Formats: sequence, structure tokens, C-alpha cells
Amino acid sequence: MRKPKQSQKEIWRSFWSSGIFAVGGFIFYLLFEKGYTAVYTDVSEMGIAYLVVSFFLIMFLHETYYYWLHRWIHKPGIYEKVHLTHHDSIITSVWTSFSFHPIESFLQVVFIPVIIIFVPAHIVVVMALLFIMTVSATINHLDIEIYPRNFHKNFIGKWLIGATHHSLHHTEFITNYGLYFTFWDKWMNTESKNFEPVFEKLTAKVDE
Repeated sequence: MRKPKQSQKEIWRSFWSSGIFAVGGFIFYLLFEKGYTAVYTDVSEMGIAYLVVSFFLIMFLHETYYYWLHRWIHKPGIYEKVHLTHHDSIITSVWTSFSFHPIESFLQVVFIPVIIIFVPAHIVVVMALLFIMTVSATINHLDIEIYPRNFHKNFIGKWLIGATHHSLHHTEFITNYGLYFTFWDKWMNTESKNFEPVFEKLTAKVDE
């Protein structure tokens, strides 16, 4: 059960987070306009193959950045000052997706403006990444599992984070630190042992 006025708190925090994200977007635009980034607009400049590779490369780098950042902001002393605001929502909702302390909002938004200075990326790749970030954050905080039964066992599904996976992070606190993918949690043995049974229970077919 969600806390009283939890949604109101999350909406207010999301409002300020959105402002910080907007500033990040403006900085990206200025860097791009001034020619300080590696972003390009002509696909033929790097080719289709690189466009695809760059998309997955940046997603991997973002996942790596976020996983280790997430573990760092869970450290005592840092957690209380930076990440506790987000974890005030134990039972999550779509409003939880961007309910952050301003410092955490900054730490999240800084990745794209920095990475595009060093890694060549087509503008469409950058826009696609921003879109996926938003959609992924929303799905992960739904507290409603949208993926089908056994999705967590197929070749693609076992690497993707969904609502059940991330909801366990909000209830267990020391598991499931990933953003898009489960591979760092699997490699570092931080994936919740409860994930599979909980996912299977939530996605079990209702007897007719």
C-alpha cells in the first residue's frame, strides 16, 4: 500500500527533476550548436553499421555508468543525502520514475552531454536513446508487470529489466541495481533471488 500523498510528493519532485533534465537538454543543444560534440547528422559520414553499433555501445556505457553510480549512491552517508528521496516510494508508480533528489537528477542527466563529446553518434541515435530512457523508466516503475509469462527465460527477456525486477529493488534495497539490462546484476551477483519466483507468480495464467 502506498503512503498517503505519495503521488503528490512524486509529482512535485518529478517537476523539479524535469527542470534539471531540461537544463541538461539545453546544454546538449549548446554543445551541439557550437561544434563541441561528436554528434553528426549525415548517416553516410559513418555508415549504417556504425550507427547501429554506436547505439548499443552507448547503451552499454550508460548501463555501466548507472549500475555503478546506483551502487555508490546506496552507500551509507550518500544514500541518506541523495537516493533516499527516490526510495521514499517503496511501492512505485509511473510518478516514481523521475522522483529524485536534485543531486541524483544531475548525476543522471550528465551522462548524455558528456558521452556525446567523446563518442560519435548520429542525432537519431541520441534521440532514440532519450526516448528509450523515458519509456524504460516508466515501465520499470509501473508496479504492474507488462511482460508475458516466461519472458524472463527467453534469449531477449532474460537481459531486460521490467516492473517486477525493479520493484524488488525498491523493496529489498540491496538488489537489482540495473537500468535497462540485467547483465551487471547477474555478473556481480546482485540480482534478487526472489525475481524468478515473483515474476512467475505475477505472470501465471489464471485458471479458466
